[in-house]
Amino acid sequence: MRNFKQNAQRWIKEAEYTLNRAEQNCREESYSLACFLAEQTSQKALKAVLYFDGARFINIHSITELIKEVSRKRPEFLDFIKQATTLDHYYLSTRYPDAVPEPAIPSEIFVKEQAEEAVSIAGKIFNASKKALVE
Repeated sequence: MRNFKQNAQRWIKEAEYTLNRAEQNCREESYSLACFLAEQTSQKALKAVLYFDGARFINIHSITELIKEVSRKRPEFLDFIKQATTLDHYYLSTRYPDAVPEPAIPSEIFVKEQAEEAVSIAGKIFNASKKALVE
């Protein structure tokens, strides 16, 4: 896509949808899904900022690494670096049975506090990213 700002708007819109689904899953006690969707929200929101700033292709899936990339032009995003590690832990462990200790499965081990924290972090990253797109 040649229009970077238009592409960024597509990504932030999808991030907002994903954040809404994360919040819904948290309310419905689907905590592993809420954690995963919070991680995905953050990925999409941060990628929106990178596209807005002119990136053409982004093949990074770590929230921590995405924040480092965004912070090259927007150092204020480094405020999220410690929280990013929390979300990075949810990329695989919330989805795959072999990513958690046997005999548990992801849908059995995540709890409300984890989901609420993940959704809160994602909301902050989303809001900062959305704000960055209007500058």
